[in-house]
Amino acid sequence: MEEVIVTARKREETLQDIPLAINAFTAKDIERSGMQDMRDIVRKSPGLVYDSSGTMATGNISIRGMSQPGLIGDDTNVAVFVDGVYASGRAASFIPMMGLERVEVVRGPQSAIYGRNAFSGAMNYITAKPGDEFEAQVEVTGGTDGQRGIKGRVEVPVHKTLAFSLDLENTETGSTFKQDDTYMGAIDNESQRLRVVFTPIDSLEFDFSATHIDMQEHHNAGYEITSNAEHEAAINTAVTGGAPFLIPGLHYTPGLNTLTPLGMAAVTGPATAYYGEIEAEDPDGFVDGAFGVTNKSDRYNLSVNWYHDDFTISSITANSETETRSLQGYANAYNGQTMVFAPVIAVNTGFGPVTPTTLMPNYVTTLNLGGASAYILNVDAYNYGGQPNDDREEFSQELRIQSSGSGPWEWSAGLLYADIELDQWLTSSAIPASGSVYGDDINAATIASSILSVDANGDPQKITQTNHNTKIQSAFFSLAYDFTDKLNVGIEARYTKEEKEADNVLHFTGAQGLKEGSWDWVSPRLIATYEYDDFTTFYLNIAKGTKSGGINGGTPIASELTYEPETNITYEFGAKRTVLNGRGYMNIAAYKIDWEDQQLRQFSQYTTGATIPSAIVTNLGEVEIKGIEIETAFQISDAWTFRAAYTFNDTEVKKGFQSATFGYVDYEEMGLNATNYPYCFNVAGGDCVVMNNLQVSDGDLSGKEMVNNYRNTFNTGFRYSKQLSFGAELYADLSAVWRDKRYINTVNTLSIEDHWDVNFLAGLEAEHWYGKLTITNLLDDDTPTTSFRPYLWTQEQQPTIVNRMGRMTSLTVGYRF
Repeated sequence: MEEVIVTARKREETLQDIPLAINAFTAKDIERSGMQDMRDIVRKSPGLVYDSSGTMATGNISIRGMSQPGLIGDDTNVAVFVDGVYASGRAASFIPMMGLERVEVVRGPQSAIYGRNAFSGAMNYITAKPGDEFEAQVEVTGGTDGQRGIKGRVEVPVHKTLAFSLDLENTETGSTFKQDDTYMGAIDNESQRLRVVFTPIDSLEFDFSATHIDMQEHHNAGYEITSNAEHEAAINTAVTGGAPFLIPGLHYTPGLNTLTPLGMAAVTGPATAYYGEIEAEDPDGFVDGAFGVTNKSDRYNLSVNWYHDDFTISSITANSETETRSLQGYANAYNGQTMVFAPVIAVNTGFGPVTPTTLMPNYVTTLNLGGASAYILNVDAYNYGGQPNDDREEFSQELRIQSSGSGPWEWSAGLLYADIELDQWLTSSAIPASGSVYGDDINAATIASSILSVDANGDPQKITQTNHNTKIQSAFFSLAYDFTDKLNVGIEARYTKEEKEADNVLHFTGAQGLKEGSWDWVSPRLIATYEYDDFTTFYLNIAKGTKSGGINGGTPIASELTYEPETNITYEFGAKRTVLNGRGYMNIAAYKIDWEDQQLRQFSQYTTGATIPSAIVTNLGEVEIKGIEIETAFQISDAWTFRAAYTFNDTEVKKGFQSATFGYVDYEEMGLNATNYPYCFNVAGGDCVVMNNLQVSDGDLSGKEMVNNYRNTFNTGFRYSKQLSFGAELYADLSAVWRDKRYINTVNTLSIEDHWDVNFLAGLEAEHWYGKLTITNLLDDDTPTTSFRPYLWTQEQQPTIVNRMGRMTSLTVGYRF
């Protein structure tokens, strides 16, 4: 089998020699398995999960069950690098798969060697250097459901000391869901990369690259499902006539809610969530203007390497600017109330050209807010808004010195400085729905006059905005020694200090202004490697991973202003064995992870009473994870290769509490413990009265499984390759991935069921020309990809499901010069 060289530890090692759980995909692997973006890398990598809140801009990867329940901070649990440069935030999902030499995926905390929040692992894109001979390549793709694209690459040796390469890509992934001329969930990509390598002398190299990315992910093919669970305990004054009312001894039991007596209705709120297995349904479609997500970025990287006989000194200077915009809006109308601070704009309702607001057919009541009148009116509207919206600029400078690897000692050391400026905001408005019961003119005029209106450009209103600044300083080293010709022991450590500022300039609960925080920590790792024989290697890894803390906007409560770093200690023992005289391998890794101070997303205790509370991050979780990973591959014959991988991952929440799961009367259905309901009466001092006769959920998540974790996964595939008589190579690749059921919510009541994902690719490649046929989702599986619960303009959460793309076929032809 082909021997793959990786640089996951900043030096060249083979996959079978490196004492890490790692997958590497070469340029040929990427081409011959039809990879298009990060999600395809995750699909091919055992133990990885990709999830999002509906778009790639909210996407994140989890490794070994270390997932993030919701949008938590700006940092993900898996660090993504391009040629060793960290790509911050979730915009890393948009990195194009062009001009790559390989992609490496390392499982387990890599904080000591990579830093920058490689909390549960790291993914590194290594781009291809220009060679010393002229080469060029162009390929064209066309397919079903709007698939089309063109890619090109050229490598030019200008002089024996100077060479450059240029990559160009213009692709559209298409979709099996379409609204008018828009392929829903499709990704349009226009990207270019220029790379220049200058070697004035053999021992000195300057390597510069400039990458421009311009992508759009169209509005997803999702739908909003009817809620059936999580009935929040609340005094329903419409039922009680304005007074609290309870029947002593009465509490909620599953199935009773729809038949509840009058007294129970007084304390049972409407359903806010969906429980059960999610299934595919026809998408709702999207409203005009809801374009999905756009991402534009420019990345610049200059590496300078000076090679000495005993060591190498490297400098990596990088700068990037990224702009992300998100605008979603399902074509699913809701009825609710909005607030107008001035009379509704002119509209004729039969009382003349201008109708007093209090005589509008959708008028509800008038409030007195600080001496000003605020009118409450009913409207029918679509949700219209999105997150994240980012303007990001990042600079980093790394200096590293590393031994040449000769002799029993191997060592490296370095320094890193980084500065990130991030302006981030959330938008939310409403778009008038057609066919309103109040009349379309009245409905539209009311919304245009209200706090739900779009701005003068037709864009949704900003409701939160925070300007962030993060400064990072770190120092790191690694040291390894061959104690015998079989035993090598190494230690690594990185000291990191982060200083953060967050200027919350806009928030619906009131802007909190400038807040500051700083954290520092040490991330160590011990690696022991034992070469049992020429074919077998055992290794032990003990590593601590750390992900930085942060600052919450929108809360004035001192205890909620910041959240602390979260940590994990991973114990991993593995074995790698080469078999059949190099024609196969069998690898196994067993691990235990103690995850503490887990960052969880919940709601602030602060609210104005007129708005939903702010979403904040807190440290409330402790999780224990145990697992095993088995990988194997065999060259069965000259033509056939077989590969397979199995992962078992058991995640258990040892400590976890979320306010979002507290106070619901259907606690038995949620699988939570019960507690007495504290209701705050409007009495002097605002004291809470505990209602002993009403039991509600206590929000304790202990014993639950982590969200977005597959307990079992199985990857398998066959690859066929044969040289034909006329000199061309015929090849085919059939890959299948089975994934177990995974829970989407913290109380383990919403799940995506187990499913198979099967892809097929066949191609013919000659010396210069090639062609390939790709079929994705061969079985046309319709299992949804994810579910999330955003807030609507009604200030209520709405369960939302995203459909999976159906079977798609494409044909690619190309030519190499």
